[in-house]
Amino acid sequence: MLENRRDPERTALADFHSPKSFVSFKGHVYLYGLQDHMNMREKIYNRAKGMCQLCPKPHFVDWDSGHWHHAQKTFGGKRCDGLCCGVWACAGGHIKEHGRTIHWSDR
Repeated sequence: MLENRRDPERTALADFHSPKSFVSFKGHVYLYGLQDHMNMREKIYNRAKGMCQLCPKPHFVDWDSGHWHHAQKTFGGKRCDGLCCGVWACAGGHIKEHGRTIHWSDR
């Protein structure tokens, strides 16, 4: 089960703010703390160029109304917080995907 444990070398290279955030030996990213989450949210937004990646017809979703959707779960149902598993979504697409509104406090 070493693959989802902290990889010290890759974690150090990631330059996280929280000492609890880490990259696993398998390459999954597990984030703790608001700053690390906000940094990844910005990377996901920039990669998507602000376009919703959940709806069939792509459309622009600004920073304030957009959502970071975790596209897959990894080890033990825990979410990977890396770019590999994150997509940018509008509120409607995110609600449709989950069947309910997801808030930061739900995490």
